[in-house]
Amino acid sequence: MRKNKSKARLIFTVFLTALLYGCRGSMMDIRTPPFVISEPEYRDGTEDESCIFGGVYFDFYNWAESRVVYLEIRMNIYDRKTRKSAFPGCGTIKSGNSVLIESGEKRQMCIPLDEYINQMSEGGYLIDQFYVSRIDYEDGRVWIDELGMYALSGRE
Repeated sequence: MRKNKSKARLIFTVFLTALLYGCRGSMMDIRTPPFVISEPEYRDGTEDESCIFGGVYFDFYNWAESRVVYLEIRMNIYDRKTRKSAFPGCGTIKSGNSVLIESGEKRQMCIPLDEYINQMSEGGYLIDQFYVSRIDYEDGRVWIDELGMYALSGRE
């Protein structure tokens, strides 16, 4: 009985350590992500030349001390009318792009959905479980949130 408790405690400790390290990355405390993002919103492609049919727009504010050079976002997208996955077979969409966002800079970002859209939705799309999953900084540091600890959902 005592061996089982020790073994369970060891497994739990290893799991918790891995979880905290994975979310924290190598840069910041888990409670304080080095950015602020706005609520994501789907818009058609008329606002941004990188989004011909449409994309997910959000504001990103970099409050880390270093310039962001790479940003990765993950999200789930649903058809507003049917409430089903907007792009069957895609699951969670992951978008990573090289960017240059200075420390203290706020930038409006667009994640193009053109490669996923094969039929326009009459009611638009709902964005759910939207989060920054990775940030690479110019000084070599990396911030990671593989589990979506800071996920947002778009407007209903």
